[in-house]
Amino acid sequence: MAVNGGMEAFNAQGVPTGWDINDDDLVEPDDDQGNVHSGNFSARLFDGAILSQDIDIEGGCFFELSFFAKGNGAQVQLEACVIFSNDDSLQPTETCILIRAQDIPTDNRNFAFYRFITDRAPNNATNARIEFRVTASGEQSLNLDDVSFSVN
Repeated sequence: MAVNGGMEAFNAQGVPTGWDINDDDLVEPDDDQGNVHSGNFSARLFDGAILSQDIDIEGGCFFELSFFAKGNGAQVQLEACVIFSNDDSLQPTETCILIRAQDIPTDNRNFAFYRFITDRAPNNATNARIEFRVTASGEQSLNLDDVSFSVN
């Protein structure tokens, strides 16, 4: 259900097509050897980046979010969230996983695979927002690739 989950297309500002970012300076396409899980590119996210995508859904279901990530430096942390909402009165609800800096691989060419199942979406939910929130020290960064979002 995610658009451009393979991070193969980017706009002129370097933001993956179909995705939103809180600051264009915090993301860039990366095609360096060892920094791509599959295809030709991954998205490189820097400290403070929040990369997100809104997806129309039917409420009452469980969803699965999966992705590959690797750190460029030892002090990179990632929080991946799915936030359910609608256009009306639904108070947004979210399911998140936190991947601590010590748990993200930093070796060249080694990506880790992450996958989680959300809580059941509220029956009146019409939207799911996928968010990737990066915390990194200095010029360190995170590479994200092959994002998938599906009904479980």
